Amino acid sequence: MPVPRCCCPATSSPRSSKLCDRLSIIRAGRIVESGTLAELRHLTRTEVSFAADGQVAERLAAIPGAHDPSVQEGRARFTVDSDKIAQTLPALAQLGVEGLRVAPPSLEELFLRHYGDDVAELETAGAER
Repeated sequence: MPVPRCCCPATSSPRSSKLCDRLSIIRAGRIVESGTLAELRHLTRTEVSFAADGQVAERLAAIPGAHDPSVQEGRARFTVDSDKIAQTLPALAQLGVEGLRVAPPSLEELFLRHYGDDVAELETAGAER
């Protein structure tokens, strides 16, 4: 049986997820999220994108569970609840999309869910100087 290890990286670096079996996000001295990287990702949305063509708006509207649809740099993009991605893939196959990319949230994105407001305040304060 493997020996449990504890490491306390003070970072949202992707390396942390490779060193640790479980991760905790601490804010103001309290653990606000804890679990494996897969468990933490389960609480968020996954970004999905594919090569855009002339019928993108209609195609995005037909995808069940799609949130925040947009077209940027020749790619149609949307997010889907991470636990619903398996239900979205058959709809994409029926649409015959090409160049499909599915990107679950990174550890940094999970971290920013809890610290994003602080980062925005720092950026605003820095711009005022």
